[in-house]
Amino acid sequence: MNSEMHKPHICFVAETQAAYGLLTGADSSMGIGGAEVQQMLLSPALRKLGYTVSFLVPDLGQPEEVVTESGFRLIKTREQYKSTGIGGQIRDLRLLFRAMNRAGADIYYQRTSVAVTGITALYCKLKKKPFVFSVASNMELDGTTRRLLGELNHRIYWYGLTHATAVVVQTEDQMRLLKEVAGKDGVLIRSTFPEPDEPDTSVERRYVLWVGSFRDVRRPEMFVELASRLPQYEFVMVGGPWKSQESMFDEMKSRAERIGNLHLTGPIPYGDVGRQFGGAKVFVNTSSAEGFPNTYLQSWSRGLPVIATFDADGLIVKHGLGRYCESIDEMVRAVDEFMRDDALCASVGESALRYARENHRLEVIAAQYDELFMRLYEAKR
Repeated sequence: MNSEMHKPHICFVAETQAAYGLLTGADSSMGIGGAEVQQMLLSPALRKLGYTVSFLVPDLGQPEEVVTESGFRLIKTREQYKSTGIGGQIRDLRLLFRAMNRAGADIYYQRTSVAVTGITALYCKLKKKPFVFSVASNMELDGTTRRLLGELNHRIYWYGLTHATAVVVQTEDQMRLLKEVAGKDGVLIRSTFPEPDEPDTSVERRYVLWVGSFRDVRRPEMFVELASRLPQYEFVMVGGPWKSQESMFDEMKSRAERIGNLHLTGPIPYGDVGRQFGGAKVFVNTSSAEGFPNTYLQSWSRGLPVIATFDADGLIVKHGLGRYCESIDEMVRAVDEFMRDDALCASVGESALRYARENHRLEVIAAQYDELFMRLYEAKR
């Protein structure tokens, strides 16, 4: 495709406090997920390619429109968690339509399963503009969201999914699920990662690391048990409470305080999370379901093996990037093996670093989005 062609205006519908915090540099230690991180990474890369980029963000008391130090327009939509029932949905529709009109974008992009998915799709249908929905987790396709969102919000979300001009998926598993449940073909574009700083060779890689939000699907209690069963090693747990599941964090904090080899940091700003990987020898993921964890890329890009109960597309096994475990017993054995064997860690770490650079570099992923956006833009014209 001709790189000299005019690039369209892309508007990211990013209605979370975490997204606003990341974009403005405010404290953003709470509720950050893959959606926010991926959009934060992708937006400057798109602008470097010639795109105009704006964001729709929640009403947190800021002016109608804010321009960040990086030059991105942040357009206010609505207060979060305020609207309920049909009346609330009508109010949200009006406020979101007003914000999307203000953005005046050529293409609208939204990620994660919420009612705003359907509202964005309806706006784009009425305005004859392309709408790109990006699947964040397998749970958005396997029926889990129906229980989490409630019937009304799920129906609105499902309208958005099935009426999106294009649906981006992160894995082959999501591609298959999308076809099975919605009859749609997805566009496979994998997640990317920020290039880490050069490692500080004076820092000893000594501990087992876990990073995530404290909620049911992440199963943090498995990591706490892992630490209790391997008292000879140091364990570090990074993350904070998830909205509506705050009691889980309190319980894990209480349990961690009784385990001498486990340090729970609590929530820390996103910009500081990367430093936690510098002293880790292996990374552990205990989730029962995911999309494609950003923490895997944060680990692999630093040459860290991943020991996990979730293996997207079987990549860990296929490429030798760590160890896939189906039980806590398997995880105990795997962590013990890697922590005792420096040569194994180094060998697997080299494979992980090579895989991340070959498949997830920002330039590669931005080029794939460029191809998708330009195809949709030209088709519309």
